Amino acid sequence: MAKVSIIVEDNAVYKDKYSYSGLDLSSCGIPTDVWALQWDGSAGEIEYNGRDENTTITELPTWAHACLDKWQEAEDARIAEESDVTPE
Repeated sequence: MAKVSIIVEDNAVYKDKYSYSGLDLSSCGIPTDVWALQWDGSAGEIEYNGRDENTTITELPTWAHACLDKWQEAEDARIAEESDVTPE
């Protein structure tokens, strides 16, 4: 699996070298106290608002997969837009 960062406040999802911000993550079920998620491909951490303690994870939570689906929608739209551009 890819490296992933999800920054809730920015509605941003980063996957490997590509990122999209301003995504509508409201339907992803992100817990209200989550600030961010960092994933290195096999393990990661969930960071929280107002807490110094992070939670170590060894699998992505369901809400993170939902955020990655939003990232994929944006990526698919970008690829479709690029393929619609005709060179001059």
